[in-house]
Amino acid sequence: MILQLSPSLRLAQHMQFIHPRTQLKVKHILVIWSFIFVCSWMGYLKYSNYVDLCREHAMTTVICDRYRKGVITGSLCEELCETKIIIFSKCLSHLPSQQVYSGYIKATEPKKNPKHIIIKHNMEKFLSQDPMVREAVYNKPEKGSSMDDFRVMLKAYLERRLGDGDYTDLMTRIIDVADINYDGKVTLAEAKTMWALLQNSEFFMMMVLKDSDHIPKLEGFCGDMFIVEEAMVDRVYGVELPGVINMAVPNSYKQSIDQWFTPTWPQKAHIAVGMLEFIEEIFHGSNGNLYMCDLTEHSIGFTEKHEVKVINFANLVPETTLEQVLRERHCTQNTDCSYAENCITICDHNTHQCTGQVVHPNLQKVCVLLHMFLLRGAPKDVKLELEEELEKCLALDASKNSDIQLEHSLVLNSLKSTLWKQISNEKFGYIPNKKSR
Repeated sequence: MILQLSPSLRLAQHMQFIHPRTQLKVKHILVIWSFIFVCSWMGYLKYSNYVDLCREHAMTTVICDRYRKGVITGSLCEELCETKIIIFSKCLSHLPSQQVYSGYIKATEPKKNPKHIIIKHNMEKFLSQDPMVREAVYNKPEKGSSMDDFRVMLKAYLERRLGDGDYTDLMTRIIDVADINYDGKVTLAEAKTMWALLQNSEFFMMMVLKDSDHIPKLEGFCGDMFIVEEAMVDRVYGVELPGVINMAVPNSYKQSIDQWFTPTWPQKAHIAVGMLEFIEEIFHGSNGNLYMCDLTEHSIGFTEKHEVKVINFANLVPETTLEQVLRERHCTQNTDCSYAENCITICDHNTHQCTGQVVHPNLQKVCVLLHMFLLRGAPKDVKLELEEELEKCLALDASKNSDIQLEHSLVLNSLKSTLWKQISNEKFGYIPNKKSR
């Protein structure tokens, strides 16, 4: 009886007679080919994602076509569509409907540097299969509308978004921005452009908070595409891990790694004060109370002077909106009353209806970000005091405190005072914001 060896055993026997150096070369070739295959596959995936997420050509084609037809206008339309000095550098989009790019505006005068910018555009309606939806982007106000008609539209829209109030100053600000040639009049194209821009929550909040030092400066717009200044660092923690590694590493470890790449402690204290100043601005501000409903380390950036810029404020939600969305919702516990990532309101256990009272105020959410950020590297003479302040801040909970607004103010002022002691002019040469003095 003749025994037949399996193919794998025959291969093993054959390999025994191959010279070790030859075996090593074969292994090297296999490793190299495996590496090439993996790199090619990752490149393909990256290209596929880029094609799906990044649509700058389609975006500019649609906008410039409507600009040339006179449907829309904008303070930067000529630069985008005619002289083409607005350059798209890097796609930062996470969704096809939300187009975001870094780029720059070429200098038009000798010896001047280009202006670094962020370009944003909501393409949700443009991507619709329904032509009626696509055309609806620029269909208001209608032809024949007067300036008074536009003011009535604006007033009703602001009251719907922000609640009842006197929005005379805000309306004036919006009309001034819409009037791109500063002739004191708003043409139909200017009105259509501004109305389309205001439907974008991020642009709307830029108008509401235009006087704030902590939001990026609006550089201009064309149609419903708008451009803002670029923050030097686009996240409050210091480093972004590569895609595959970023997915594999747990958040707790990522924050620990991030700490090694953050600014010096006095600079971190400066950034923290800027964040606290912004919380004060949106806490019962002139246009109502605003809630930060999607706050992450990517929501806050800073300039080279370590001045805070809130770079993701699409989910800054007016108190009125929160109440409108949640008041009809049935609930048995607070977690049933959630809006976006960070906003949970109190459930009324008598009526089993959600209320508009947020469980954790904005300050508590900011302190979640600041806790590790501030404590690592803090001077010994302030670390214990700072830790106590942050613990009080993290404990802010409207469901356990009947006077949460008073507690909120006390904790905010105490935390700011503790940080101010450490970043005084004499010690670090820091010039405080006039609003904070």
